[in-house]
Amino acid sequence: MGWEHAAEWLGRILLALYMAVGVWNNTTGFNDTIGLMTNKIGLPMPRVLLPIVIVLEAAGTICLFIPAAAMYAALLLALWCGTVPSLAHTWWQFPAGAMPVGEMRFLHKNLWYGNLAIAGGYLVLAFTPI
Repeated sequence: MGWEHAAEWLGRILLALYMAVGVWNNTTGFNDTIGLMTNKIGLPMPRVLLPIVIVLEAAGTICLFIPAAAMYAALLLALWCGTVPSLAHTWWQFPAGAMPVGEMRFLHKNLWYGNLAIAGGYLVLAFTPI
């Protein structure tokens, strides 16, 4: 195995770790996540949606390591990371400059762009064979 192949696997593992941490946080902090989904995002039926989210994220993470499913899982996770943060990290709703609100804008803007970058990583991964 050359260093390029090892680097590809490391990238795959790190992207899987990102999603696995999300699954862990959503599972262990179930009620906190329900609160965020209800109060901040305003999603209907969060007690129904969150288990679906957990299963989709967990299954997608596992499928990143199954050759026949890896491309589809990576595309699904790219779509997920490219769209869902627009519900949770609405940085454009915070006024610029005023502290601590300006800090919240900065934080959510960085999280939003970070998720877009992760979506880009999943897109690259989708077309990188195992």
